Amino acid sequence: MNKLDYQAQSQWAYGAGKQQSPIALETVPQNILEAADFLEWQGPYYVQDVCDNGNNLLLHGQGHARLDQRLFHLVQLHFHAPAEHTINGELRAMEWHFVHTDAIGKTAVVAVSAVIGRPNPQFEQILAQYETGKLTTFAETILVTSLLPTTGLIYHYVGSLTTPPLIEGVEWYVAEKPFTISQEQLERYQQFFPKTNNRTLQPLNDRQVMQYDLGSND
Repeated sequence: MNKLDYQAQSQWAYGAGKQQSPIALETVPQNILEAADFLEWQGPYYVQDVCDNGNNLLLHGQGHARLDQRLFHLVQLHFHAPAEHTINGELRAMEWHFVHTDAIGKTAVVAVSAVIGRPNPQFEQILAQYETGKLTTFAETILVTSLLPTTGLIYHYVGSLTTPPLIEGVEWYVAEKPFTISQEQLERYQQFFPKTNNRTLQPLNDRQVMQYDLGSND
């Protein structure tokens, strides 16, 4: 991917539709549906290599899921800093996109945000393995299963890719519950990618955002 100018997003190609991403997400308690099996992770998720795709780190890996009762497999994981979606008005430090496809080529993105707090062991492993500008294959795969949402609220809507060609028809599953990274980890990441790479918020238009509660571990 060519390096994008995030300061000139109005000049990006395509993206003229009415189902663009990201969007501002707001919790509406009376609209929350109980759905403990809405997202099901079928076996471990892991990443096996990392590279600089021009705008951020991109990792390839494997994993399988049943999302809203349909089978998908992991294609890649990449990062945005700061986050792209806002949640109840909050813009978080990072957003991790687990990009999936199904048997007919449908794209689904599971988005999990990060806030500043305790160091994240998986992010630490990724940063330690990365060599600037190179495709780096890991000596041992890095398990990222624990970063996937298993409890809490999921926002589900139909949107688009957040980088050109900004194709619509992408299913989004955005976790309300974040995990943590440390300030030091974020600063190390920003040594490689000092510029922000989050797309501006897009109009909701007439779309519906569904809200599902996966439950809790209590």
